[in-house]
Amino acid sequence: MDIIILESPNKVRDVERYAKACGIDAKAIATVGHLMDLPPMAEGPAVDTTTFTLSAQRPRDSAAVDRTVRIKTAIAHADRVIVATDPDREGEAIGAEVWSWIPAGKAWRATFEEITPTGVERGLAQMRTCLLTGAVEAAHARRAIDRLAGWHGTALVFDKVRQHKGLSAGRLQSAALRLVVERHRGHETFRPSTAYGVRVVLRTAAGAELPATLVDEEGAVRSFPTEAEARSVVMPAQVQVASVEVQRKEQRPRPPFEASSWLQVACKALGLSVKEGTEATQTLFEAGQTTYPRTDTVRVGDEAIAWAREEIERRFGRQYVPDAPWQHRDAATATVQGAHEAIRPTIPHGAPTGLDARRTGQWGEAYALIEARFLASQAAARVIEQTTIKLSADDVRLLARGQVELFDGWRRVLSTEATEEPDRSAGAGAADDDPAGAGKLPAALSGEQLAIVRTEITTQVTKPKPLFTQASLVAELKRLGIGRPSTYQTVVPLLLSRGWVTEVVPKARCAPARTKVLPSLIPTAAGQDLCAFLVEGLPGLVDYDFTASMEKALDEIEQGAKSRVEVARAWWSRFEHELAAAKALKPRTVERKDLGPCPKCVADGRAGHLRLIQGVNTDTKKPYEFAACDADTAKENRVCGHKAQVKDGQLLASPPCPSCRAPLRAVSRKDGGRSWVCQEHGWFLAGRRWELVVAPSCPQCSSPMVHRERRDPKGEFFWACFAHQLFLDSDRFGRVEKRRARGAG
Repeated sequence: MDIIILESPNKVRDVERYAKACGIDAKAIATVGHLMDLPPMAEGPAVDTTTFTLSAQRPRDSAAVDRTVRIKTAIAHADRVIVATDPDREGEAIGAEVWSWIPAGKAWRATFEEITPTGVERGLAQMRTCLLTGAVEAAHARRAIDRLAGWHGTALVFDKVRQHKGLSAGRLQSAALRLVVERHRGHETFRPSTAYGVRVVLRTAAGAELPATLVDEEGAVRSFPTEAEARSVVMPAQVQVASVEVQRKEQRPRPPFEASSWLQVACKALGLSVKEGTEATQTLFEAGQTTYPRTDTVRVGDEAIAWAREEIERRFGRQYVPDAPWQHRDAATATVQGAHEAIRPTIPHGAPTGLDARRTGQWGEAYALIEARFLASQAAARVIEQTTIKLSADDVRLLARGQVELFDGWRRVLSTEATEEPDRSAGAGAADDDPAGAGKLPAALSGEQLAIVRTEITTQVTKPKPLFTQASLVAELKRLGIGRPSTYQTVVPLLLSRGWVTEVVPKARCAPARTKVLPSLIPTAAGQDLCAFLVEGLPGLVDYDFTASMEKALDEIEQGAKSRVEVARAWWSRFEHELAAAKALKPRTVERKDLGPCPKCVADGRAGHLRLIQGVNTDTKKPYEFAACDADTAKENRVCGHKAQVKDGQLLASPPCPSCRAPLRAVSRKDGGRSWVCQEHGWFLAGRRWELVVAPSCPQCSSPMVHRERRDPKGEFFWACFAHQLFLDSDRFGRVEKRRARGAG
């Protein structure tokens, strides 16, 4: 019996079944990702800076130890071992981990672009007897460089940026953080400028109104710095039609998805995060419904194109099938990710109605979007008619443009208006200066005289570059060449999980049809301080061009143009120099806001002061703030221990105890609620805004009820009069929800 080694356990059953259909009796076993890894960061860099080898690798955890034993046992009893890890750089590296365990003559390498009968059959028919050494070397170089950057950079950050906890540095994450911080800074410091234009409404001989815009002799929109200057333009009573130009244009469809464009459109159309979008395509790939997801290319095979043309004709009619297939090209075909096909549906091997089942379930909408984009990429061109009318009188030049759709073409097939970001983001200060109208223009003849009905002053306000969203950050990373499809899924979520960046939903704004308004990425104080230090201390780590050049160097290792040691040594020589210089920098400390003397220290005869502590909870991603005594310099040097509640950066004013009028102490409870505490009379419930909550009275005895949390289930609260077994459901802040006569248990 043969053994097929896969990465994901979700593929095991299908691959075994499809291999058997090909006449291969095989048992599949999964590595579940990498089996080997470098030791934990606490044990040091673990990479030799002369050889840059990963010789310190060991099983990544106890589960990997068990899987290693099972795989070695299976290999010992196998007739042939087929390593079928994913067809990318990391897949080759995972394959290399098990390759040395396979006896000579038994090892084979297969790649499955899709988990279907055809995909498995094709992969098994094209097996090779060796790994792609270049891809393995590139993966090892990336791991070694990332470990050195992460360990040394993080240690430096810990030492120099002391006002925040949980900071770290990394080759890709630091450059991505800088993008977010600099975009936010540019957005905050941007000062809009206003320009004014002139729009006129003309009347044709047929009585229809024709809008036009004042332009210069070159056809560019004229703008004026003040409204008064715009109003000073003298308009004649009539203008003459100088020319009427009608153009028929064809718009070719967009290509099918690759990794970056998929993540962008999935965010906009489905509201998915980068992590969710990645999970969707990986799950669909493992289920045999779509092709390999971590691809950089839009290339598609002839068999898939033929199926798409047949499917378009079946669903939409012959007029939506172009005379010849579209050939979409890109510049990524030299990389390992570019060696695959685009993300597309796998070709079904049954009735066309079988596709309906794919559009259901957890990722049904994701599949439908991939399918629609792929079919649209092979649909007929959209045909539009553009009309341009130039008008003049004396020194006045006017321009009117209109557009009408003659044939919807691929737009009929596409299921969303959401698209990926353009190749280049519009620069700051961009304003809408297109004089084109949106619809059809009324008929006008060359030489015809048109009367001016009215003149309007238009306002053009410049806008900053929009804040990044998860979708647009992925687009920018790709544009700059930072990272590859396999890294987008980790870099962007990492910024959020570490609390360096938060997501804020912008105020309501107009969005294209069938698209989501995405939350903007806003750097936190910790993220901004971390970025500021890295720019000063380790500029190479956040340099966009240098980071992108490293990705190109890794590609060159894979292609055999450079060696692993050559690339790693060049990177380390620059990084080591920056590291030495950064160690000489003074630590960054921020004086925490003084909120006044600590009451406990005052009572005990010490000079402690309360200081404002602010941060972001790494689990909930919610900001927090409180006051702590500066007499406590560390956990092992706690002499006071007093803490106080803060609201909007100021100490909460303590209300008097209802019983003795002594000042109360604020406490945030572990259950999420709030209370005030009197040393003599105990606890008093506080509301959401720290107001004292008045306990309701028992309807039977008029005594104040007490507030409690149920033992089962936890998280439910109630007011109780235990003497009369009367209970009122409430929230954790004491707001009564409804009356419920039941026990407190």
